[in-house]
Amino acid sequence: MKDHSALLSRKVNRRVFISSTTAGAMVASFSASTVGAAETVRQNAARAKPPATSASISPSAYQKAHQRAAALVARMTLTEKAAQLGNTTPAIKRLGLPAYQYWHEALHGLARSGPCTSFPVPLALANTWNPELAVKVYAAISDEARAYHNKHGTPLAYYSPQTLNPAKDPRWGRIDETLGEDPHLMGTLVASVVRGMQGDHPDYLKTVCCAKHFICNETDDDRHTTSANVNSRSFWEYYTRPFRSAVDAGVFTVMGAYNKINGIPCCADRFLLTDLLRRRWGFRGYVTSDCDAVSDICQTHHYVPTNEQAAALAIQAGCDLNCGFAWGTYQKYLPQAVALELVSENDIDQALTRIITARFLFGEFDDMQQVPYHAIPFSVVDSPKHRALALEASRQSLVLLKNARQTLPLNKAHIKKVAVIGPMADRCAIGGYSGGPFMHVSPLQGIAAALGSPIADNRIAAINFSTIDWDYKFFNCVLPDATLGLMQNNFWVQLPAADFTGRTSITACASCAAGGAVVEVRLDSPTGRVVARIKIAPTGSWDTFREFSAPISGATGNHSIFLVFTGDAAQRDLLHLDYIEFHPLKQPKPGNVQVSFVRGCTVQGPANPAWLHAATKAAEEADVVFLVLGTDQTVDHEQLDRKDIRLPGAQHDLAKLVYNANARTVLILSANCPVAIPWEDEHIPAILCALCAGQSQGTAIAEALFGQYNPGGKLAETWYRSVHGLPDFHDYDVTHGRTYLYFRGQCLYPFGFGLSYSTFAFRDLKTDAASLAAGEVLRVSVIVKNTGTVAGSEVVQFYIAPPKSKPPRPIKQLVGFKRVELKAGESRNVTFALPYNDQSLWYWDESQRQFVLQPGKVQLLIGSSSSHIHQSSQVQLEPCRDAALGSPESLQTIVIHPVIT
Repeated sequence: MKDHSALLSRKVNRRVFISSTTAGAMVASFSASTVGAAETVRQNAARAKPPATSASISPSAYQKAHQRAAALVARMTLTEKAAQLGNTTPAIKRLGLPAYQYWHEALHGLARSGPCTSFPVPLALANTWNPELAVKVYAAISDEARAYHNKHGTPLAYYSPQTLNPAKDPRWGRIDETLGEDPHLMGTLVASVVRGMQGDHPDYLKTVCCAKHFICNETDDDRHTTSANVNSRSFWEYYTRPFRSAVDAGVFTVMGAYNKINGIPCCADRFLLTDLLRRRWGFRGYVTSDCDAVSDICQTHHYVPTNEQAAALAIQAGCDLNCGFAWGTYQKYLPQAVALELVSENDIDQALTRIITARFLFGEFDDMQQVPYHAIPFSVVDSPKHRALALEASRQSLVLLKNARQTLPLNKAHIKKVAVIGPMADRCAIGGYSGGPFMHVSPLQGIAAALGSPIADNRIAAINFSTIDWDYKFFNCVLPDATLGLMQNNFWVQLPAADFTGRTSITACASCAAGGAVVEVRLDSPTGRVVARIKIAPTGSWDTFREFSAPISGATGNHSIFLVFTGDAAQRDLLHLDYIEFHPLKQPKPGNVQVSFVRGCTVQGPANPAWLHAATKAAEEADVVFLVLGTDQTVDHEQLDRKDIRLPGAQHDLAKLVYNANARTVLILSANCPVAIPWEDEHIPAILCALCAGQSQGTAIAEALFGQYNPGGKLAETWYRSVHGLPDFHDYDVTHGRTYLYFRGQCLYPFGFGLSYSTFAFRDLKTDAASLAAGEVLRVSVIVKNTGTVAGSEVVQFYIAPPKSKPPRPIKQLVGFKRVELKAGESRNVTFALPYNDQSLWYWDESQRQFVLQPGKVQLLIGSSSSHIHQSSQVQLEPCRDAALGSPESLQTIVIHPVIT
């Protein structure tokens, strides 16, 4: 790193600053030394396609909004401009500019807004392999966003939904936020996400969604200090592809990552944010930093010595908006940076104009009658249509991993006694960045309801809160999703109704690393009658949970439960609540089937002999056992990566004991990440995977178990047998055994894998040509038939294996897919298109600093997973004689959508 000590003087010339930081650093950076940043941009300018706006916004509408934004910015003072460059901005009354909040979340449903419909997390949605469903899901989410905006003025700018860092390593703590490990699958799905979130009107954006974290941010423990050291092939062939697809789809916000890339902080990297993103790819929206990432340039990366220099460097790199938890680096230090001539006011104008352009495209300053989205009513929130869509998304996200001897589906008529066992059984795990859905259905609830035997309402998990009324001041989302956390003084939450008749006391299981708190139990409203006050004493840490009890007075009959939390008003986190439990315990209501629930163990805690004994006894007495194991956000989450991928805590021990007690056990994996379960796969006859499958996951799981729904999901990521054989966690070279593209070991479940209650046959693979040359598109068709006895879906997957070449190439690579619904005995023809300029046919050649193509035989592979290929053929790939091909922007990242006939 260069010595910046000379820049510490009171007055620093802007030209000196730029040459000493941006330009000087670029010479040593990955983007310059191995990609040829600025010069390559100039050489390829003629080849680049015209700049893209939103997938729907017309060029004239964009230009008009941009001009109006520029005119508004021109009337601001420097101080006013700087104040507008953060996620929370003040109003400028003299200009008629309202205050604004650019930070809202919509990863898989609204968060930070109010109660909403909660859909499966992105990794689960990716397991549907259904781009059309993704459009519907995110159109529903953006409908609810507009509904909140229309009623309450909630802003429309989102820092989500899409995390586009590929899931190359299962240890990464944010893997549930991704769309899998494959760039083609990710790119296809993110195009659907952008379309659903931003709408399709030519003049107005419905919302703004964000592609994050740009780029190579696939470790979380050390994201504020680490440098992702990436070679050029991995950068161009793998990591950039999902982001390029998002830009092609018209995404309007990109978030710069915390980490450095080959030594340069991403939010200070002009090659990434300007040369690549804007000049080469044609991005026309605004770039936001990850929260406090601009400050990190100075404070944690120590890339420059002062905050003024960090702010100037980020603005000049192309980072327009500074997300910060406090009054941010831009607001504090940009005016001083201008005074020091580190940055020009024109640079600030350019950044702010790009940001405010989005607000004009929302229609914020237009007559609301002109804005079509203004007509969306609040009744769409949690509407029957959205609940039905959430259930359908949950169904399609389920992946059947094993079904030996046709264990599933189960016949209800042959079942009299069921044991539901496991630490995830009574939890509707909805994942991180979750809002508050109006309903939660846990696996236990879903199974009991499907059997017509409702469970006794003795215990209510805190994460199963039902709603929080918008008209009340406080709202809190679940973090982590194992408990209800971040409770402050006077916060409240509503839990499902319960029968208080005969109940004499109530217990709360909570942790508290603060000074203690009180949980008031109120009936029917947050201001209703108090029937119990539970005093929570400090437990020593947030991970140490204890039970605290209090008597119930004067309550009988069914009531909605409202918990109101009181304590030190200055304390931001009073307690974490796991569950409440009523005493004396009630017996289950009579039903056709007796359903019992035993936890058996906690998610991560050590084995409890009494709990394990109770689970074993319940398993022995049951006709069938549903064992619900997995992970939650106490295991991994943002800023917490895993060291191992096995089932945490005593869960593996529980699995062995339960299976040995009753071989008729079905394992349900309720998890937020892939887990290594080689023993369970070898012994337990049936395994169903549900990765944070949304608010209706329990209903969907039960439908699959009892045959009302035929699972058809496929894994969007490889499941490994252990961490042994995986590359170093910080190794960004994908050719070192990363993902199905390069992994040659024996995995547990391959990419694209998933079973069905149906069977499918593939035949008659045909191509419309024997060769593929520049400017041509190869058509590949195959017939798939449902040879089973029930209707089901199969994902037809189209892979290629490239010609042999000197550099290592992927073993095979996905270039097309289609989820096909088939009745028993039905056949359909699926046709894929493979253009000559599909990026998967090319590889990056560092000596030429562009993509090149290796002529020869390309294997065409049709399968039901990356490891299950049923039909194959080949095509001759002709040499490239088109000089316009080779730059990244000249190649396609998403092929033409397949056709079913």
